[in-house]
Amino acid sequence: MVKSSAYGAEAFELAKTIQEDHVDYLAVAVADEGFELRKAGITSSIIIMNPELTSLKTMFDYHLEPEIYSFRLLENLLRMAEKEGITNFPIHIKIDTGMHRLGFDPSEMPLLIKKLKSQTAVIPRSVFSHLAGSDSPEFDDYTRQQIAVFEKASTELQEAFNHRILRHICNSAAAERFPEAQYDMARLGIGLSGV
Repeated sequence: MVKSSAYGAEAFELAKTIQEDHVDYLAVAVADEGFELRKAGITSSIIIMNPELTSLKTMFDYHLEPEIYSFRLLENLLRMAEKEGITNFPIHIKIDTGMHRLGFDPSEMPLLIKKLKSQTAVIPRSVFSHLAGSDSPEFDDYTRQQIAVFEKASTELQEAFNHRILRHICNSAAAERFPEAQYDMARLGIGLSGV
């Protein structure tokens, strides 16, 4: 996670160092941050965690991969991709496992799968969620409940596709406290600074 200037650590310098270490993905908050990294020479895959409808063209032009958390955002992305003649553009599906910030409700998985399988503009590259209190022992039961919800929903998505869909739910604290939930990737943010 190199959003917000890598939490004050200068996004480009951190991104360059991480890229040299062959990290799988970088993530930033908005497309403009990704665009700036591309202009500075960063070639690693970049996830946009808060994609805006006005930035879809920028994401296509600079190969910035959006988080998709709603049908509205997905429909707009599909329209723009089809207009631009884009196929198999990587996206990252966010599931709401209980943080209630953004994301598809697990009950929406069948409809989401149907929509994704009925088009060729985008392809799910990863599926993820956010944990509400993984750094606090008092929320451990809730964290385990979120992980269980994620396991079920992400498995449902994966079983609908032949290609591998990466899974990730851990932030820095969860990667340390819940190693069994590290799945394919962990989103290290403040943990990159040793916190």
